[in-house]
Amino acid sequence: MIGSWFDLESEDFIAKLKKIKATEGRHVYLTNNWVTRGDKMQYQSLVLFMPRGSTAEHPALAGFVYDTDYLSNKFFPQALNEVLPNQNQNDTSHPQPVMMVRTAKDHAPLAASICWDGGSPEVERAFDGVFPGLILGIKLYGTTIANISSHFLRTAYLILGALSLLMGGGMLLTYRNVARELALAKLKSDFVSNVSHELRTPLALIRLYAETLELGRLPNPGKRQEYYEIIRKESERLTSLINNILDFSRIESGKKEYSFRETDVADLVRGTLESYRFEIEQNGFQFEQKIDNDLPQVWVDREAIARSLLNLVNNAVKYSATEKYLGVNLYRHNGGVNLEVVDHGIGIPVKEQPKIFEKFYRVGDPLVHNTKGSGLGLSLVRHIVQAHGGEVAVESEPGQGSKFIITLPVQTAVVQQGKGMPA
Repeated sequence: MIGSWFDLESEDFIAKLKKIKATEGRHVYLTNNWVTRGDKMQYQSLVLFMPRGSTAEHPALAGFVYDTDYLSNKFFPQALNEVLPNQNQNDTSHPQPVMMVRTAKDHAPLAASICWDGGSPEVERAFDGVFPGLILGIKLYGTTIANISSHFLRTAYLILGALSLLMGGGMLLTYRNVARELALAKLKSDFVSNVSHELRTPLALIRLYAETLELGRLPNPGKRQEYYEIIRKESERLTSLINNILDFSRIESGKKEYSFRETDVADLVRGTLESYRFEIEQNGFQFEQKIDNDLPQVWVDREAIARSLLNLVNNAVKYSATEKYLGVNLYRHNGGVNLEVVDHGIGIPVKEQPKIFEKFYRVGDPLVHNTKGSGLGLSLVRHIVQAHGGEVAVESEPGQGSKFIITLPVQTAVVQQGKGMPA
């Protein structure tokens, strides 16, 4: 077949070789040929050249053929695997390049490296300079450049999204912390202002009445006695405020201690209300107290419980501007003792009720802010009651008044000491 092909084409090739030699200085001509084997056409690579001794008078043409089986089964597999050594079909963790060679007429590989897994190559280049009609293809094993790019973009977007969320969360956290610190700073500023006012008022009254008595301007003994009572009551009010501040300081530093003892809580409540009766009557309140007589002894710190009651009564007096009513109830309830302070004052909105026991917090009602206060009273009440193993709750509606309920457990000295409470 090759001999007949030379007979048909040799003169043309000799003329072409002469032209190439004259213009390009090359002595070799590379081409391809398709031959029929059975029912298939197969590629062959031909190398033609003019041998030594060939002249114009005596032209000669020589050549050889790369057989299809040799190219596909030996030459190209060996060459490709030498170019891409150490290929591992089991290693899919890192993309590795694979190569194949095909003919220009057929997309199926003529030969391929070990890890070639089918499909189309990512990049192709013609072999015209060496093997005309053949194309070299290359891609990545098990993936594509598009998949790698897509994975990289997804990863980049995920990282960017995570960083954005992290930055957003950091900014939100910073904003919340700054807002909280600003709110706390404002509360502390209001606290200092309100406490200063609370201190000045009783001090001013004490000084005024003391100077009046000192100058002897009250010949009436009854009037003098009234002034003495006012001075005593304002001194007690001042002492109560200072004690609240000191208690708050001890609680904040973790140094607050309680002195528990068995106490007739009914006598404790009566005595505390009696000491505050002047303040209640002076403000024109209708006062009612309902105290059961068969109450058990309760293991409490007398001074702390009295201060809690006074704080609640003081709040009721301050925030009942129109309907001046104050009720104090003491009764047994579910194995414990309930102490209630009821008023018909301005009331507390439901959404603000969980916050009123926080330190420095004051309800955002204008009537509240127009009334001076430290914002510590209810916080101290909660701490004291919880230290006694009890609970404090509130029932209130705006404009309908409020009811504060202190629940104290009935416990013996043995039980209290078992909980670590000193006798």
